[in-house]
Amino acid sequence: MGIRDSPGLALSDWVGTAGFDRDVDRWPRRWAEAYIDFAGGEKRAWLHAMGMRWFPVVGWAERGGYGSIGHGNSVPRFHVTWGTGHGVLEPFVRRARAAEGRGLLRFGFRHRVDELLVENGTVTGVRGAALANDASERGRPSSREVTGEFEYRAQAIIVASGGIGGNHELVRRNWPARLGDPPRHMLSGVPAHVDGRMLGVAERAGARVINGDRMWHYVEGVENWNPDLADARDSHSARAFFVVVRCVRQAPAGPPMAGLRYARNPRVSAPQRP
Repeated sequence: MGIRDSPGLALSDWVGTAGFDRDVDRWPRRWAEAYIDFAGGEKRAWLHAMGMRWFPVVGWAERGGYGSIGHGNSVPRFHVTWGTGHGVLEPFVRRARAAEGRGLLRFGFRHRVDELLVENGTVTGVRGAALANDASERGRPSSREVTGEFEYRAQAIIVASGGIGGNHELVRRNWPARLGDPPRHMLSGVPAHVDGRMLGVAERAGARVINGDRMWHYVEGVENWNPDLADARDSHSARAFFVVVRCVRQAPAGPPMAGLRYARNPRVSAPQRP
């Protein structure tokens, strides 16, 4: 598509963002090098053979400057899959279920890992609590009732928890001392933008934690976060590409318009209008 990229440029962009300037960064850097080698080599053919396909436009997420030594990507590298998240998961879920049917794999749903078992400096297993069955919908809080305990040991333990970014207390407990005191107020999710400025200071606006179902809309000059949002029109949240929002502002006087309309607020710049 005419995008001039290379493993070397990708690694330079990664290092420009991550830093890797401490002794403890040795393994993260090696992981980055291995991943870029994989991504620039066998990854696409491997995924394509599984049935995965991509939308034929390359986006520029985490866009940086126009050099390779600063923060962010210096060229477009963001690929959207057909089927979005489900399109990525489907080949792996299908193979995992097939392995389960052959007795090679066992799922432990509603099993909460509370502890990693360590022997002689090596993680050898996990221990935790079995939780009561719960029919809550996806994305909703579920029961934490404990019905039993479990302990599993294995030759290798892989932690795929998705990180601790949604748990502000854990983030504070693991905050690097070299960065000073952790922030008293944090925001989870995608922050809103107003005129190109990221709204990181949410305290004065009374912001709540953003989750995957709602986005809090901020109108410049209005000292509150507006929760007046419509639900996604697609009942399957993973396929809801667009979320229709209702913004609290007065529409201009005049005859009603059919279909979608947008009140042209003079404080909203042109690129932010639909």
